[in-house]
Amino acid sequence: MSNVTITHWDTSTNKDVFKTLVDEWFNNTDREPLVEWKRLCKDLKTSDEYERRGRWAGLDYAGAVSEGQEIPIQKPVFDTTKDYTQVSYGTGFRITHRMKKFNKIGLAEELTKQLKMIMEESKDVEIAKMFNNPTATTYAAGYDTLALASASHTCLDATPTTYDNLLSAALSTSALESVRNYFNYMYDDMGNIITAVPDTLVVNYSLITTAEELLESTNKAREFSNTKNVFKGYLEPFLYHRYTSTTAWSALAKNHPDYDLFVYTSQAPDIVAKDSPDRTRDTECSSLQYFEYGFGDPRMFYQGNT
Repeated sequence: MSNVTITHWDTSTNKDVFKTLVDEWFNNTDREPLVEWKRLCKDLKTSDEYERRGRWAGLDYAGAVSEGQEIPIQKPVFDTTKDYTQVSYGTGFRITHRMKKFNKIGLAEELTKQLKMIMEESKDVEIAKMFNNPTATTYAAGYDTLALASASHTCLDATPTTYDNLLSAALSTSALESVRNYFNYMYDDMGNIITAVPDTLVVNYSLITTAEELLESTNKAREFSNTKNVFKGYLEPFLYHRYTSTTAWSALAKNHPDYDLFVYTSQAPDIVAKDSPDRTRDTECSSLQYFEYGFGDPRMFYQGNT
């Protein structure tokens, strides 16, 4: 265990901590938390240790019925269930009685404030793993046991029908055409055609200029012509600061009722400060939170990358 102690700060420079001789102590880790996961996932609350979700499909199209023939009877198709179990995340600090008593910069108070910030950002960083590893099942898998982005997602019809929400292409006008084609010709779990309207284009900071040019230019972006930009206003560009790939991008139909990327939270970060369980009179401050993230049906998510 690493304590914040007098000795830790006892150098010719840092002894100023114990006298109000320094006008300002600069600390750029004291900031507002950068939290963006709510722009990408449904925020769901729970009071249970785990939540169970399942997938099923209803009726298929009707067929012609001859005179005197009985009307065919169908039954729904029930698929698998998935459990989403709460995971705990926590951290904290310990400060000695002497350090807490004599420091002149409100160190315990400042660290307590930073603890709340770092817990919120820790959640954001953890959830970002799902978006930064969309072709792997390391952090999340769907009802069909496949990754968030896959060329072989399966439906529940007898065939079964498959669909592909993964495009190997850089962000461009032709890539946006693929996005529009995908959302205009989708399949439900019975293999029947459905449509959806995407609303968000997620990009790394290196692609935000490209995204804005593609979606906000009056004429076709990056082309010297009078060709109308048919994608103007089609999607809202969102600069996702946790996106680590400089070439990856994704299109979301986040406002569609079937958008199925979510975070279950049973406990937001708390702050507990107490005396240490010994006779040192040190103070321990810790924070704990519970949440789990994932998806079931990835249909309203479309991933692109080179």
